Amino acid sequence: MRILLVEDDESARKGVLVFLCAQGHQVTGVSGGGEALLSLRSQSYDLVLTDVRMPGMDGLTLLARLRQENSETPVLLMTAFATVEEAVQALHAGADDYLTKPLNLRELAARIQRVEDRLSLLRENRQLKDRLRRVESPHMVGVGKAIEELRRSIARLAGDPGVPVMIYGESGTGKELVARTIHGQSLRSAQPFMDVSCAALSDELLDSELFGHKKGAFTGAYRDKEGILQAAHRGTLFLDEVSEMSARMQSKLLRFLQEHTILPVGSTAGAAVDVRVIGASNQDLQELVRAGKFRADLYYRMNVVEVHVPPLRHRLEDIPSLVAHFSCKHSGAQRRPLRLSREAYDCLERHSWPGNVRELENLVRVLLVSCDKEEAGPLDLPGRVRPESCAGSLPGPENWERATYQTALHAALAGFEASFLRYHLGRHAGNISRTAAAIGLSRAALHKKINQYGIVL
Repeated sequence: MRILLVEDDESARKGVLVFLCAQGHQVTGVSGGGEALLSLRSQSYDLVLTDVRMPGMDGLTLLARLRQENSETPVLLMTAFATVEEAVQALHAGADDYLTKPLNLRELAARIQRVEDRLSLLRENRQLKDRLRRVESPHMVGVGKAIEELRRSIARLAGDPGVPVMIYGESGTGKELVARTIHGQSLRSAQPFMDVSCAALSDELLDSELFGHKKGAFTGAYRDKEGILQAAHRGTLFLDEVSEMSARMQSKLLRFLQEHTILPVGSTAGAAVDVRVIGASNQDLQELVRAGKFRADLYYRMNVVEVHVPPLRHRLEDIPSLVAHFSCKHSGAQRRPLRLSREAYDCLERHSWPGNVRELENLVRVLLVSCDKEEAGPLDLPGRVRPESCAGSLPGPENWERATYQTALHAALAGFEASFLRYHLGRHAGNISRTAAAIGLSRAALHKKINQYGIVL
């Protein structure tokens, strides 16, 4: 530990300094409180060990000055005139411990060790909190141009913590992640982020969830309930699939956006609420407005700024980064991260990804469970992801330049195996038990291969 020793008695100072250095500590000795403050302002220490009664600035005054300057450096006080009142005064002033003179060197070493242990725990706690914050903090994974443009848009929106935002994107592209990232980078980040799926709740339940209700407002309302809007005060509310809101709920949401007050169901008294609203939809709200299915005035209130999340098929260069991210996220301490061959990545880049990033995450989770190889290849991918060019047919001469021997061999074997299984399944009218018995496979093995090759029964 780096220790600052403050002692006006030169012989006592030298004796303690020699002992502490022998214990492996780095010790700087000074003769008074003024010197100690100068030393503390020029470098950092893990501990201050100071006498209480010294000419000029005494130990208690030094302690008070340190705490006034918001220094959290632990302080141990030493005195030859210890009283109960003085000890209580020292501890109330922020001292970590109190030692009496003449010093018991063994006791001094034990007290310093106790401080060192506490500092070690505090450092570990901070590291764990930082690690947890990094894990929990939303971030956009990817290196391509599309995701970089999305990051720039989010950074601009985070600077204005009040402007309403509409996020558009196909299902599974990560619209909620974008909303969380906007919130996390804004001045509202220390306040709640609340999310509601408008498509998952009935009209009455959505009303109660958003605005709350009073006891007795309807059958089953046995107590007052705070609404999500009120719970999100000074924070952010994310409304997913706003296009699914009924006309009545659209009207209530519009009134809130205009007046920034909520009226719980069954209440006559409104309450002011400061919430940033971020909406999301996989449909074009402007088209719904033209079709008369969405209120134009609500559209213009919510659609102040638009953010478009690209589908995965438009950011194929991000697939390796996403695979690595999801592999670390789901592999856990007992599993090794997933590795894919170049040929497997070729298959992933040729897939259309109708389920977008969510589909890729699910695929990674399946491979972590089902594949025990050092490196997963095309044949380990689910059948729906493997196009014929990846497995199931022999690469023709036009592809031989890019194909390795192993790739061509695997493709040929896969093509034979898939055709063989389709033939026998057809002979037995898709009956798995009879087919498995006829070709000498177990039902479980046949099931696995049917899924592997995407064979439709």
